[in-house]
Amino acid sequence: MSRPILLLCSAAALALASSSGMAGVTYGQHLVDVTLAHHPELSILAMHATPPGGKTNVIVASNIGRNGKPADDDDLRVINNGATNREINANGRQYEVELPFYDASRRQIGALGVVFVYKKGDDTAALDSAGMAIRDAVARRISNPKNLTEPYRFDDHTPTDTRSQQVLDEVFAAHPNVVISAVHITPPGQKVNVIIASTIGRIGKPADDDDMHVITSGETKLELDPAGDRYEVELPLHDAAGATIGAIGVVFNYTAATDKAACEHEATAFRDAVQTKLPTLADYVAPVPPPPGATPSPLSIVGRMELPGYTGDFDHFEVDLPGNRLFMAAEDHGTLEVFNLASGEHLTTVKGPIETPHSILYMPEQHKLLVTDSGKGMSQFFDSRTYKPLGPLKLVVGADSVGYDEARHRLFVVTGGKDVDMADSWLEEVDPRNGQHFARTHFDANHVEALSVAQHGPQIFVNVTDKNYIAVVDKMTGKLITQWPVTAAEQNCCFAYDEANQRLFMATRKPGKLAILNALTGAVIEVFDAPGRIDQVLWDAENRRIYALGGEGYTTVVEQRDADHYAQLPPLITSYGAKTGIIVPERGEMFIAASPGDTGAVAAVLRVKIAKR
Repeated sequence: MSRPILLLCSAAALALASSSGMAGVTYGQHLVDVTLAHHPELSILAMHATPPGGKTNVIVASNIGRNGKPADDDDLRVINNGATNREINANGRQYEVELPFYDASRRQIGALGVVFVYKKGDDTAALDSAGMAIRDAVARRISNPKNLTEPYRFDDHTPTDTRSQQVLDEVFAAHPNVVISAVHITPPGQKVNVIIASTIGRIGKPADDDDMHVITSGETKLELDPAGDRYEVELPLHDAAGATIGAIGVVFNYTAATDKAACEHEATAFRDAVQTKLPTLADYVAPVPPPPGATPSPLSIVGRMELPGYTGDFDHFEVDLPGNRLFMAAEDHGTLEVFNLASGEHLTTVKGPIETPHSILYMPEQHKLLVTDSGKGMSQFFDSRTYKPLGPLKLVVGADSVGYDEARHRLFVVTGGKDVDMADSWLEEVDPRNGQHFARTHFDANHVEALSVAQHGPQIFVNVTDKNYIAVVDKMTGKLITQWPVTAAEQNCCFAYDEANQRLFMATRKPGKLAILNALTGAVIEVFDAPGRIDQVLWDAENRRIYALGGEGYTTVVEQRDADHYAQLPPLITSYGAKTGIIVPERGEMFIAASPGDTGAVAAVLRVKIAKR
């Protein structure tokens, strides 16, 4: 009796849904992880190859460890004779097909052990065929033996499961003559041109001089590799307007009989198929949308308010619910933007003495707005009715993130730091109604990010980003209570706080993670993947959900089942640069600022409907 086998029938499937997203994971291990994720009928997958500089064929990647274990006699027979070894294990529950292992040019590089879950009566011939199909799909994703021992990711911030990778895989599957392809761009917000998508890993690997020459000159590069058996055509990539935004390498097998002109023609068609589906730079880094029929996110975009002509980043929001207004700090535009909360209509742009606005506090009783500003003109008060400037709030330069103690009318503001060329930072306490100063807490750190203020307890939680710890400050005295090191990741940047359950939701950027912490002890309860360019975490107390907003174009959604148990829900696909927001629970909505950055995309505010739990 036979049972169905789930075949990985296209190379495209191999690049999707990896569990090995962190830099440091080898590319061979990434291939093992992804293949096993797509093939639940497998119990073991083991790659045997000779590492660069090595003399012995060893396990280089598997799901059972043993990396570095030398090949045994059965392995060597497969490697040396090109034969297939088949075996039912002693307990009769596993069937192994060990096959000659190849790279994308069908050059033998070792042996691949493919072990199926087995029960008596299963069709072994079908398992043999399935094993060969899996081997061939994996082989098409390997450049050479060294490729298996390289990192899958060369950095911690270049995204992996992107639209460009999805499109590249689709086009690659349609071009069986193509051996290897890689896409080079400079991701928005970064300075280094890197591989954003490829058929052989190396995500985040910086472009070399040849790659950059193609990009800067707009010329096609033609090259025969040193071994003389591969021919590469590297072409410039263009956006829909015709501007050069990167390069794409397309590699073919080569012999003396190869028609180079035909390769160049096919490479051009390959490039055109990719860039037609990715018309803007932002499309290359956008996350892969969920497949049709997938469980929907509890969030849905229901409106988009655009601001054509804006550049750079936006920062935080504030809301005037009775007045039906939404305020947004246009950080790099040097303005305060005001929208109609119900219709989304853009009401006005407030200029005045604003340089680099970050956070906003609305004080309805005083008819005042306070806008923190890291520019030289200091933070500013405005009349909330006329938007007339009322004068500065004098703080240490570099005012940025804020937290508000509503009962005591005390505002806590982060100042100083690297953005204003200061080696130190401060947490300053003021009464925003009259500008009166109280405590000032010093940090021997040049990068202090967002904070969260307890409303019913004494704590203020502060992200000391460059030192990788959380400072817990007594809001009544300004004294440091304790500090908790952040060890699992770097660049802890923002918080949300569930005070009822004493849970702190902290995000990091290197890599992008969302950690659930006990707010009394600092103990980590659970950690989820999150966008790397994250800039805000929001706690939806009504629906008991956490939203982590990230510039890669999606919002991570995590649901709280109880204080110690959480579940990740489908993300909300947004726009590249959509990384700050505000929840308006009275309307069941969230607003997200989609910063144009340097992508050329149109700046916008996204209106998001929140499904009730």
